Amino acid sequence: FNADSHYQNYYGKDSGIKGISLEMAAVVGALVCVLTGCLTEKQAYASIDWVTIFLFAGMMPVSKAIDVTGAGKLIADWTVGLMGGSPSPLIVTAVLFALSCTLTQFMSNTASAALLCPIGIAIAQNLNASPKAVVMAIAVAASCAFATPVGTPPNTLVLGPGGYKFMDYVKCGCGLVAVSFAVCLVVIPMVWPFFP
Repeated sequence: FNADSHYQNYYGKDSGIKGISLEMAAVVGALVCVLTGCLTEKQAYASIDWVTIFLFAGMMPVSKAIDVTGAGKLIADWTVGLMGGSPSPLIVTAVLFALSCTLTQFMSNTASAALLCPIGIAIAQNLNASPKAVVMAIAVAASCAFATPVGTPPNTLVLGPGGYKFMDYVKCGCGLVAVSFAVCLVVIPMVWPFFP
């Protein structure tokens, strides 16, 4: 199993149909829905998640700026300095998991991952380790938005109808976060070794 080729085939330009990218397949599918009357133009337009699009549009340049300006390396050096001269990549992964998980409780998981990935990559490179495990930990942690009602839209949607309180999310979510943390620290380095 080659993770790089799998990633390229799944997320890259190959839609499974020769010569058609995933992006083009999605646009053509949407157009077919409108042209055949499955959706009206207004329904198609209303189904677009503009908040996510603008969030991506805003965070990707910030992420790129952190990488290009060297701010990511500066933050990475500072973080490694706080953890001691040459910390274990597992400790770095644990710290970045915790940071990403904390951020995602109060902001978009996309934004927290986009913000921390360049920093995680720079830290891994400082340690001469493969950044794949660190980036995977950041991505998984960014999806662990269980502990607050504002971490992810479904949590917010059920807050009122379910009669839940903020602390209900904290009580249930912290256990799920702890399990995710433990599983990730065991499984991620096995699948994506720090020193391949």
